[in-house]
Amino acid sequence: MKFARTVLGDVPASELGHVNAHEHLAISNGLITVQHPEYRLDSLDKAVEEVEDFVNAGGRTIVDCAPCGVGRNPDILVNVARSTGVRIIAATGLHKDSYYLDSHWRFRYTTEQMANLWAEEIEDGMEISGYEGPLIFRSSARAGVIKIATDYQRISKATRVACEAAALAHHRTGAPILTHSDVGTMMLEQIELFRSLGVAPRHLIISHADRNPDWVLHRDVAQSGAFMEYDCPGRVKYFPEITIVNLLAKMFELSLGAHIVLGGDNAHRSYWRAYGGGPGISYIFRKFIPRLKRDGFSDEQICALTVNNPAESFSFAMEREIPIVTESNETKLAHNP
Repeated sequence: MKFARTVLGDVPASELGHVNAHEHLAISNGLITVQHPEYRLDSLDKAVEEVEDFVNAGGRTIVDCAPCGVGRNPDILVNVARSTGVRIIAATGLHKDSYYLDSHWRFRYTTEQMANLWAEEIEDGMEISGYEGPLIFRSSARAGVIKIATDYQRISKATRVACEAAALAHHRTGAPILTHSDVGTMMLEQIELFRSLGVAPRHLIISHADRNPDWVLHRDVAQSGAFMEYDCPGRVKYFPEITIVNLLAKMFELSLGAHIVLGGDNAHRSYWRAYGGGPGISYIFRKFIPRLKRDGFSDEQICALTVNNPAESFSFAMEREIPIVTESNETKLAHNP
């Protein structure tokens, strides 16, 4: 049985339901909130309100993509999951270089040291403060995905070390790897780097792919076996939404729709309905999916984008006996390939 790891425990991947594959529910501090205060998402009440709207729109699972050192708050994630019933998959790993001060540990830790940290976050629990102090305080929540980010048109030396650490943590734990591709660049380069490190492309989810809506490039990424996450629906500041609709249509025409998941990436207060903004975390299910149906996409295709593909891409690769938390909150032992 394939499984995914949520902040409240492991669940069969088949029970993830409709998934928002890239979101931000809790950002409490970090350099990014100092530079850009609109990134501060530190209200539990607002997060619960926003996620309840998502659940009411038909959503079941959210992947929170804040890794170490950027204000991630595991306690808020746990409380939101308990309050709303939503499943939340949380991240370990690192964002791109510019999100950290030059003195941050990411620029001096070795591959082995970072891999050890991330494997512990996946297997034992996420560190609450982001390793900012000499003491370590772990949440009960375990990470279910490893986040790595490349910069625009380049992979820095520090990022390469982080990628090596992510690959090592993946091999130790089986956790999938989710990447940030800056404006959709370096996607094929990411795949080749991880392939050289022994990570099969089917265990990669490349975020923000649709910010570079070149269907030929997307064809090549999908044919490698990797997954791409599209998060431009509702983001008309990039280009009209029809661009994404046409890109999706082309990918299904090429029989490559099984390599795409949908996300929101609503990391600003102004993007949340709970703060009076938009499009909101529920946008995919309230607005974009109905549009796809009107434009002729089949129920089977939509199910692939929001249910089947996320269930496959966010599954762990390791074979092990683990406790599964079922819908009825009972625990049983399952064999997971």
